[in-house]
Amino acid sequence: MASEAWLAEHGSIVHRGVLLAFPLGFALALLTTLYPLPGMALGLGLGGALLLSRHPGLVLVPFVISLAIPIQKALGGIPVNAADGLLVIWCLLWPFMLMREEGPRLERWRAPILVRAITPFLIAICLAQVSSIAQGNSLKQLLRIVEWFMVLPLLMLVFRPDPRFWLFAALTLLLVPCLFAVDGLYELASNGTRITGMLGIPVPIPEGDLAQIRHTFDISGRAGSAFGGAQGLAMYLVMCMSVAIAHLFLSPRPWLRLLAGLCLLVCLAGLAATKSRGGLLGALTLVLVMQLVLRPGLLRWLVLVGLFGALGLLAVLALSPTWDGTLAGLVPGRPEAVLDRLIIWGVVFDVFKDNPLLGVGLGNFRDEFFARSVTLNVELGYASLHAHNTYLEILAGTGLLGLLGYVAFLVIVARALARRWRERLKDDAAPFTLAAIGTLAAYMVFASVDMLLLQNMHFLLVVLLGLGLSDSRAEAFGLARLGDAR
Repeated sequence: MASEAWLAEHGSIVHRGVLLAFPLGFALALLTTLYPLPGMALGLGLGGALLLSRHPGLVLVPFVISLAIPIQKALGGIPVNAADGLLVIWCLLWPFMLMREEGPRLERWRAPILVRAITPFLIAICLAQVSSIAQGNSLKQLLRIVEWFMVLPLLMLVFRPDPRFWLFAALTLLLVPCLFAVDGLYELASNGTRITGMLGIPVPIPEGDLAQIRHTFDISGRAGSAFGGAQGLAMYLVMCMSVAIAHLFLSPRPWLRLLAGLCLLVCLAGLAATKSRGGLLGALTLVLVMQLVLRPGLLRWLVLVGLFGALGLLAVLALSPTWDGTLAGLVPGRPEAVLDRLIIWGVVFDVFKDNPLLGVGLGNFRDEFFARSVTLNVELGYASLHAHNTYLEILAGTGLLGLLGYVAFLVIVARALARRWRERLKDDAAPFTLAAIGTLAAYMVFASVDMLLLQNMHFLLVVLLGLGLSDSRAEAFGLARLGDAR
């Protein structure tokens, strides 16, 4: 009786599937007979598409892997990489993912909070096109922002946030980063040989004289894995580590807590191989903020420790015979890098003074910098430069309006995460909300020492924020489920 009732309810879907299978199967068989390799590839591709349509959570695995392989190719003048390709496939399969029986429906739909929060910043970027000195470059960056903060959150609507999905997402974000952490450790131990390199995965290489490229292992001795640069690997590991740390604190399963601890140790070792000061600062900020969320009473002790620490540091510096009184003298190793950052930041404020409201177009600070014929202590050898600070890059590119929109996005998302944390308490999704809070804090620190608009990190940021903001109960991202309606 149950099977007859199911057939009566889903008979039309079965009939359509059978009718589609005959011509499609015949076409595949004919193609495979005439051209074996393309036929088999197409058959596997269709099988994979059907699998992803029925189980969209599986797309997380290749997507998170692709974020650590930022290989870029130009398509119509627009740089694209593996993550972009997966996003296109995801877009094509999105309607089929929504049509599955247990999937969400588009009744009572409302835009995800990430889409609403980024809208003021997007408006500011569009207005900055009016004063853009290179509208093609700023338009490319606008498309990137739309891809990161509007397209990806909408695609994530297909995830069904039940206990099985949270377990699968946890395993993905615990295990995948370990692969690249191990690659970084191997790179350090083998004096520059990468496992990913032996698998045929090249690192991103800018145009110009290869001997002048900075921040690669042969120049700096810092592991970068498939990123080719230590900062990329460090940011990737730190942001993923938030999931491991959250499960150490809140995991509903003892074995998952043990796995999180092991993965955290591997990622910490990989982070050490990057020798990244920004990565270390981001990791410390991440842990500190997550601890404050779990134990709000620590805040007053933190303030006291911070005050005494600052006073002690001032006393040590005042009595130190080796400090020359300059900012560069506070940073161990490569003081010229600090001096160059000060020069770049000075140019940012000059650009802002000339274009205070709308800026010179997002992504155009590099062109404006070179147009001013500024000399740096360390010549790069290729035409690639940014403000080494996301806030300042946005200030130069989009003016005061853009910076206010960007800060508004951070504030809105932080408030939404705090509200969701209070609602969620100890359900299966709680570790992801805690991880998202820590990730946002680490991201804000990274943004003060590097220019993240060039990185795949925004994809990873949106994935973690989207998981942290999703509702694990009746609805997901504001969508009601077919099962609820029935």
